[in-house]
Amino acid sequence: MKAVIFDFDGTLTEKKGNLWKRIWKELGHDIGPDSYYVSLFKRFMSGNITHRQWCELTLEAFQEKGFTKQKLDEITDDMTLIQGAEDLIKYLHSKGLELHIVSGNIISVIEKVLGPNNRCISAIKANEFLFDEQGNIIEIVGTKYDHEGKATYIKELCEKKGYKPSEVLFIGNSMNDEWVYRSGARTLCVNPDDTKSENSTIWNKVIYTDNLMDLEREI
Repeated sequence: MKAVIFDFDGTLTEKKGNLWKRIWKELGHDIGPDSYYVSLFKRFMSGNITHRQWCELTLEAFQEKGFTKQKLDEITDDMTLIQGAEDLIKYLHSKGLELHIVSGNIISVIEKVLGPNNRCISAIKANEFLFDEQGNIIEIVGTKYDHEGKATYIKELCEKKGYKPSEVLFIGNSMNDEWVYRSGARTLCVNPDDTKSENSTIWNKVIYTDNLMDLEREI
């Protein structure tokens, strides 16, 4: 084993719900089944708009409600690592494994939640929020490594480092992780949420646990 790639939300963290959905809701936007929020997501998932367009339209909705860095901090203050996550990260790092996080979350949020554990992570690939000097959001820089892009990231990593895909383990939990198997990496589903966890093609193994250090024997 050369590298371990983690999803973030619900994999390394306690489940608090989708961060994007929480932001829309906290800003006062409707998030019901007939809402603009849901229709925008469906347009993206169906391919009617690109991820960049989704980011631009989401930015407009956030700016309309005066979204700021302070508000982001308030919304994410309750995000914490799941029990055993910190110990697992330190353990894998001590074994000389490359650790990466590939997520649909926000880079600054991931870094905030990881805290000192950031030093153990070789790379974080996620979306980025840019704010002006007053803390107002001015841009959402979308990651190209979410959904199908997660498999792309692993392929690129293997090409760059000369790893075999079988030397990479991906650990995730949700539907946007389901494309990873196409990279040839090993896939481990931990505490599945909204994913076809019974599909052994997508997920080589599934584990339910309250302590992420239980994954030590799988790596």
